[in-house]
Amino acid sequence: MIKKAITYDFNNTIIDRIKGPSGISAEEIESYIKKASEIHNILASKREIGGLPFYELPYRKDEVEEIKALGESVKEEMSNSIENVLVIGIGGSSLGGIALIKSLTHPFYNLLPEHLRKTPRIFYAENIDPDEIMGLFELLDPEKTIINIISKSGNTAEPMANFLLFHKFMVEKIGEENFKKHVIVTTDIEKGTMRQIANDIGARTLKIPEGVGGRFSVLTSVGLFPAYLAGIDIDLLLEGAAFMDRLCKNEDIFENPAYMNAIIHYHLHTRRGVNMAVLMPYSQALAEISVWYRQLLSESLGKTYSLSGEVVYAGQTPIKAVGAIDQHSQIQLYREGPFDKIITILTVKNFKNFLNIPALFDSYEGTSYLGGHTLNELFEAEKQATILALVKSGRPNIEITLPEINPFTVGQLLYLYEVQTVFAGFLYNIDSLDQPGVEAGKNYAYGLLGRKGYENMRDEVNNFPESNKRYIIG
Repeated sequence: MIKKAITYDFNNTIIDRIKGPSGISAEEIESYIKKASEIHNILASKREIGGLPFYELPYRKDEVEEIKALGESVKEEMSNSIENVLVIGIGGSSLGGIALIKSLTHPFYNLLPEHLRKTPRIFYAENIDPDEIMGLFELLDPEKTIINIISKSGNTAEPMANFLLFHKFMVEKIGEENFKKHVIVTTDIEKGTMRQIANDIGARTLKIPEGVGGRFSVLTSVGLFPAYLAGIDIDLLLEGAAFMDRLCKNEDIFENPAYMNAIIHYHLHTRRGVNMAVLMPYSQALAEISVWYRQLLSESLGKTYSLSGEVVYAGQTPIKAVGAIDQHSQIQLYREGPFDKIITILTVKNFKNFLNIPALFDSYEGTSYLGGHTLNELFEAEKQATILALVKSGRPNIEITLPEINPFTVGQLLYLYEVQTVFAGFLYNIDSLDQPGVEAGKNYAYGLLGRKGYENMRDEVNNFPESNKRYIIG
């Protein structure tokens, strides 16, 4: 395993190389030095008084030991026929864990035979799609399944609905008394509906640290527990995050990749109209990190009001792409469409495997040149070609390179984006840690379903004007 730093290369955003309307000059970057210093001091002060608890997650060793102890008990239960862990959660309760498992385990982890996997299969019930939930009912044997319900409050409708469904599904097969042995609750330390339910049924619990929002919770029990069950080295993951934390303590923006990334994205957005941020890993394993990133930016930076109450409509739109797949679906737009996107390419220097492309059908022009090369060479060539094509079209792009995909490098990447996001919040002068836009949709749903105290939301929906049939086709 390579235990090295990831690298951050922003050459292809500088106007010396980007000949178009979307570049940034060195002088423009340097103009943020004073502002960056001010934000750095604010963040340091907030951190000192415990105002940014996600910053400390790489160092909470006591919670890691709790995760390991519970994880070992689950692994021990595998000898008593436990084969599956079903994680119930949504948004920040699921996306980080999925990203960890996808990036740091076998690409077809759940399909591996047990003697090769030696750890439970991990499934996620994220959505409330009845067909998918029924599919899980048909797939999972209650006697061989443990549920990990993740909800800080127990008030979010989607995971709670799925929990109620799986509670019934499990209890009908194994009984109420056995059910408590088959459920692990990840929730608030002491308050909330989910904590009360856990106490009532006598379930084993893990805690979500106070002040850590869902989208920043990947390095808590929310993401670490499923990852540990899947055999991921969570100590090394946190060590990577701590390594990045040391880099992010540097006030110098030319030594701090999180600050620099925030500045470049913010400047191109507010000064050049670059209102979309694409994350495009050239690795299938890193594809779910793009999904995690999408929530992190959307909920943190998409805000109507500034800290001073002004209407600002802040935030870039994050977009998931995967190379080389999306060279054949999105790159046409990125090269020849509006100058409104910045693309970050995630590169892997060393893959775990090398595959030689066989020299077959060499009489055909479309295949003869491939023989004798490796699939790795082709992947690298595709990535380099995409970067060059973007540069020639005047499209800004950043390259972040992982020496290899392992817990240490993934921990760095996740922590970089979390620090970048909070720093960017101060550039936009918005609160990056709240999400009022999400709450509005939740409250309307509560009203429609008759939850007490939300009657006014129900009435608002019911009084919404009927749709004009002229504007409905079919």
